[in-house]
Amino acid sequence: MKKNILILLLGILMGSLIFGTMGFALGTEAQISVNFLPTKYFFDGVEKTPPEGQPSFIYNDTTYVPLRFMAESLGQPVRWDGDSGTVFVGTKDSGKQKITVGTDPTFPPFEIQEPNGGLTGFDIDLMKAICQAAGLEVEYKNVSFDGLIPALQAGQVDAVISAMTVTEERKKVLNFSDPYFESGLVIAVRSDDNGRYNLADLKGKAVGVQSGTTASAYAEENSDKVHHFSTLDLALTELESGRLDAVIMDYPMIAQYIHQGNSNIKIVGEKLFPEKYGIATAKENTWLTDKINSGLQTIKENGEYAKIYKKWFGEEPPI
Repeated sequence: MKKNILILLLGILMGSLIFGTMGFALGTEAQISVNFLPTKYFFDGVEKTPPEGQPSFIYNDTTYVPLRFMAESLGQPVRWDGDSGTVFVGTKDSGKQKITVGTDPTFPPFEIQEPNGGLTGFDIDLMKAICQAAGLEVEYKNVSFDGLIPALQAGQVDAVISAMTVTEERKKVLNFSDPYFESGLVIAVRSDDNGRYNLADLKGKAVGVQSGTTASAYAEENSDKVHHFSTLDLALTELESGRLDAVIMDYPMIAQYIHQGNSNIKIVGEKLFPEKYGIATAKENTWLTDKINSGLQTIKENGEYAKIYKKWFGEEPPI
């Protein structure tokens, strides 16, 4: 029977596609049961032929919809196996469950956007290794940092890795993996600034932070002149220009920034509030958190974690 025959009873199709869309989010292919219409049929005593190119029609008091219209509306390909008379909707399964991971590629050395549009960085390499060990396939979605949690809650991504600090507040609405990195906040100023700085000294100072970060909360508590930026690079540019007095950020980012030759910036004081980074998932996705923890444990035991850590930070991992 030809591919272009209109198939699928609406009720069967809708139920199958609703079930299938869960698989589509993970990159799987769903098999759909079909009911075939006759090439000719009678309606109210009049002989009719199933119309071509029509989104829907009624036959024997039942609404029928061509599969291709439903698939196109979902943005999914359709595959027809003529030998078995089977229709498949969605991308063919690679054998691994695919997850979409949200990340903000403006946090070197954790997430970096390459000139060709690709992603690199410690978090990117780490997530690839975790997924490989856990039998998962990963694809990344760029999301601004302050949009990562909403994207996760809305189901637009399955997980988030973006140097995200594990906090009690975030744990109320998210699941977190076991910590994969220990960091801390630092205060950065211009190299020619010889003033003394700790959190208490920021009162009355113009302080830059990245929106949505834990640094933002600490800055708000200690300064009445907090400036929020979408990326840390923008904040550091404002600091170098003299429009900011200080920037609060995670130690690894500013340490790498200075190491790359930006000697007009320096770190003052000790690390503030040691923090641990985790991979976030939605509250209901405990199975995915377990998978990620399993993969993380595997790469720590087989040495892959240490290899990735040393590549990006030049030293053995402390945890």
